[in-house]
Formats: sequence, C-alpha cells, structure tokens
Amino acid sequence: MMKRRGAIAIGSNSTRLLVADVENGALFNIHRGREETRLFLGLDEQGMIAPEKIESTARAVARLAREARAQGAEDTALFATSATRDAGNGKDLADRIFALCGLTLQIITGEREAELAFLAAAGMERKLIMDIGGGSTEFTIGEGGKILSSFSAQLGASRLLKACPIASVQDALVAREQARAILEKELEKMRPFFPAPDMTGLGGTCTTAAAIRMGYEAHGEMVEGQVISLQEAERQLLLMASLPLEAREKIPGLPPSRAAHMPHGLCILTAAMQLCGKNEITVSGRTNLDGYLMQSE
Repeated sequence: MMKRRGAIAIGSNSTRLLVADVENGALFNIHRGREETRLFLGLDEQGMIAPEKIESTARAVARLAREARAQGAEDTALFATSATRDAGNGKDLADRIFALCGLTLQIITGEREAELAFLAAAGMERKLIMDIGGGSTEFTIGEGGKILSSFSAQLGASRLLKACPIASVQDALVAREQARAILEKELEKMRPFFPAPDMTGLGGTCTTAAAIRMGYEAHGEMVEGQVISLQEAERQLLLMASLPLEAREKIPGLPPSRAAHMPHGLCILTAAMQLCGKNEITVSGRTNLDGYLMQSE
C-alpha cells in the first residue's frame, strides 16, 4: 500500500527534507525542502555545538517538520550525520528538537550514510557512488543492488575549510593534496572491486558543480543525470580559488551560502576523480533521504 512519508536529515552544511509516496521500495517524490544550517562550522575547538547553533538548527528542523505535515506526510523520520556524530553535545540538539516538534533524532554512522547513498543512486548496474558532504565523504561500489565495498572518510567540504582555508590557487593545491592523501589510503582498500564503469556523485558539491556548468541555481531533479568532466571541475576550482569571497558569491549557479566551502568540495571531487581514473562523473540530485525512505516500509 502506498504511504506518504517524510524524512529530515541534519547534515554538516544543510538540513534537508524529502516527502515522498512510498510503495514496495519505490519512491514518488512529492516535495524537497532545505535550510542552510551549517552545523559543522558551529563546532568549537572542543567539538561542542554552540548554543545558538543548537537553537537555530532545532528551529530549522521544526520548520521542515511543519512543511512535511503540510505536504501530507503521515509520519516524518529524523536523522543526523557527520557533524552531530562528532559533537560532544549532540544530545542537547536532540533534546531541543524533541521539545520543539516532537521528532526523535537518530544519529547514523558513516557506514550507514554510504549505504543510503548507494540505495539512492546505484540501481542495479555496477557503479561507484560518491557522496561528498560537509563533514564526511562516502564511497560505495556495488552491483545488482548489493554493496561490494564501502567506506566513510573524515573528509568533507566544511571540515577541509577549517583545516585548509583557500584564498589562492596555491592554497587550493595544498588543500587538494590533503584530500588526496586521505582518500588514497581508503580507496586502496576498494581496488579489488575496480574497475567500476560508471561513477555517480551525490551531495552539494556535485549538484552545485552541475548548476555552475548550467549557469543557474539548480538542485534535485533539475541536475539529475548531468555530467561533469574533470576538466570542468578543475576549471571551477581554479576560478574560485583565485577570487575573493565577494566575487565567488556572484558566480552564476553558485548559492552565496556555498561560496566559502565550495572550493574545498571541488578539491575533494577532483582528487577523487583523479584517484579513480575518471574523466567524468554523472551527477545525481538524489540524497541519503531517498535511500532512507526506500527502506522505510
């Protein structure tokens, strides 16, 4: 029986909503929503979420929960990823959310993130799936709907921004080398399952790179199936690295809220493509929310 469900994911950069009709594992998407909460950048040096960031994120979740109900969702699930996993006071966030809207927060593992990204975008073909987030990046390779190998790396656009600010092309090259060093070690474990004929990219870095190539802001189904070449991703990286923040914010297709950390996401994207020997990547506008709702029955 078809049922309308909602799911909200608190990511490291944004908090997102998906409402869909679900039947036998198939999704018929009804509505996507998002709030730019930037939770990872709200972690202090002790790994604690600032009180004001707890409040603003909890209120964003409450707004999205109301959106889900307005779209007819019979129930709404809530989970969080890397930034909340890292936080020493994630329970404070969970308690505030519950007080505001009654949703119970589930903090998922990196391995679960990888699985949900695979479910969302892989289908039955042999594919390599990459999901670049704000705090972590997940890779899965599988075939016939089954995962053969996966990992979650402590590497994301906001995490790399904190470690390696980019204000020049040289800074970008240094940041990319750091991303490459982290990914190379993890990808080596997947080598027995290579080659993967197709590489699909999820997450804000990939969808925004597609939007920039298209020349206007786009996400979700609007970017589904867009192809980004390594050359194009490198062009975008070098362009952004050479511009001050105010100029980056004016790039067509780049939301101003992503201007600070987008070059860092592109460092991860280009390093991953080089390491995997891929000259192009297919972008998916789907997210771990799609994967979550596929398993919600």
